[in-house]
Amino acid sequence: MRVLHVLTNSLPHTQSGYSLRSHRILMALREQGIESVALTRTGYPVMVGKFLAGDEDVVEGIRYVRSLPATLPRTQEERLLAEVDRALELVEEFQPHIVHATTNYHNALVAQAVADAAGLPWVLEVRGLMEQTWIASHATEQAQLEAASSEKARVIAAREVELVSEADAVVTLSDTMVAELARRGAAPEAITVVPNGVDPALLAQNFSPSEARASVGLDLEGAFVVGAVSALVDYEGFDTLLRAVALLMEDPDTDAELRERLHVILAGDGTAAPALRKLAHDLGIGGRVIMPGRISRDSARHWVQALDVVVVPRQDVEVARLVTPQKPVEALALARPVIISDLPALRETVSTDSGRLEALTFPAGSARKLAESIDAAYSSGAQAAQAGRTIAAGRTWTALVQRYGSIYSNTLARTEEDCTRGR
Repeated sequence: MRVLHVLTNSLPHTQSGYSLRSHRILMALREQGIESVALTRTGYPVMVGKFLAGDEDVVEGIRYVRSLPATLPRTQEERLLAEVDRALELVEEFQPHIVHATTNYHNALVAQAVADAAGLPWVLEVRGLMEQTWIASHATEQAQLEAASSEKARVIAAREVELVSEADAVVTLSDTMVAELARRGAAPEAITVVPNGVDPALLAQNFSPSEARASVGLDLEGAFVVGAVSALVDYEGFDTLLRAVALLMEDPDTDAELRERLHVILAGDGTAAPALRKLAHDLGIGGRVIMPGRISRDSARHWVQALDVVVVPRQDVEVARLVTPQKPVEALALARPVIISDLPALRETVSTDSGRLEALTFPAGSARKLAESIDAAYSSGAQAAQAGRTIAAGRTWTALVQRYGSIYSNTLARTEEDCTRGR
């Protein structure tokens, strides 16, 4: 089976939860005998500063094709049409059986047009909601409220759910997202959940925090380190983490050993990074906070293992309530305790099938409650972290990607049946 994927961005030029999930899926599909070619949006990656990028990249054997016309079209419609033209060239060359679009709805429009032109079925994978990501990008609560009530947000939301209803099959990441799509009018029985998974190799990684710190060049002997490996953007809520650490440092009731040992690592980069560095300085904990900037994909797991506790303190905004991140389940696979904001999507990532949580939770935005959770994690030690590996072991990409194989096969079978019936 051959599948043409339509993506927003990809490795090696963008390292994010989106690009890493895409790559891991394509790798696991290949292991199951499903061939893939991925096409990224028109102008990418030149438009993000990679001016010397070529027409293709091959990463670990996965082929990423670019839509790079000699002159970047001025309008969004023209860019989408250019991408459709490039995709149709790939259809002729690669002869795919299915077109698979992944968030956002621009990719769905391209996939739908290509599928209609080539007589192919198409699949839509909803990893997030475009208007919610746009709303969350606004700096203040008032600006977010105005964005949420805007005509732009309404039109985007309506277009996305329309495309969900028109796709031949739909995939999303969580039951939380299925419920939201159903609330907007999609048929829940037509949606398949494929949650974020883990590389099976993570389950065999047994570096201690001190061993991992040595591997990335950190000299933190005897430290107790909390933090994350993440994009540093406002809605991730790392300002709450810094404020929680400052509270622990200044509270006379905090265990003296914890105050002496406590450090923070925020590995990654993003628009919030400068403000986080300033906040750490203003709180008087700048000497306890390590922000190495963007790290390599190969070293990311070692940075996670360098932590004693992984913290995912997302703000209580709609995008964080609905979209499940990759970080918690990877932390569980690496046997690291996890603390999360008490939001629906985050709870789902760390829940067993019976509903038991394998993480500490705190009310989103509460530095005081997060400080209490960090103190509790310090007191309990690492023994609880091993239980989280049970969740992760059931969510390897090898196992989860079998669902894609079933989706593709069933979609093709329905398409052939409809053709036979003359639909």
